[in-house]
Amino acid sequence: MKLNPVDEMVACYGRALHVLSEQWPVMDGDEEVGPIRAMNEASRVVAENQIKRITSGRLTVADLDPETAMALTAYGIWGLNSFPYDEALNLSRSLNIVLTAKSGGYRIEGNMIGINQEAGGSRGRSRASSAGDNDYHAPLLRSGSKLRLALPEERNTKRLESPLTDWDVLHGLIQSYRESDITGARPYLEKHATGHEERILDLLDVWAKEMVDPDLRREAETLRFGLKMN
Repeated sequence: MKLNPVDEMVACYGRALHVLSEQWPVMDGDEEVGPIRAMNEASRVVAENQIKRITSGRLTVADLDPETAMALTAYGIWGLNSFPYDEALNLSRSLNIVLTAKSGGYRIEGNMIGINQEAGGSRGRSRASSAGDNDYHAPLLRSGSKLRLALPEERNTKRLESPLTDWDVLHGLIQSYRESDITGARPYLEKHATGHEERILDLLDVWAKEMVDPDLRREAETLRFGLKMN
């Protein structure tokens, strides 16, 4: 039907409820499957298909840590634009990932993705002005009822120097390239992605493929080409 990803998510709810009502009662062992679970199960399938689509089948939800799975799916649906918190909440529930507000740095515990409160001012503020301490540890930023993905240059330097997730490694790789070209990006990848370099490169491919900004797309493509040649 050529629906966009958000409309796909909404459309699946009606279909799931239709099937549920036709087959009522639906049981999972001794547990009755209710409408909320049916919608979450349906949206999970849509979210998993979304990741398969944007990675051309190279990655699945099971391949990714929870923060990366949520960030990647959000990126595939909304790009770097703002999106409603409620829609992100529905998406996170379908992936069994908890949206967790954090005031600064944090440890990842269980299936969660951190959210930092967005400070005032424009996007992509200089790290030099904040010395890295006031930049964002979390990949998601909240402003009122909206969320958006933090840009690589907005992420906290300490978080990227000691990445906790593959999404951190992706952002750290991009920042290393900006600071030191391929000569900085290659050692960063080798240090933080030993044994799963291809997964990070797949994320970089998606970053480039789904990027609307032509300069940022070209940057990612050049970085990927440079890593492939070295």
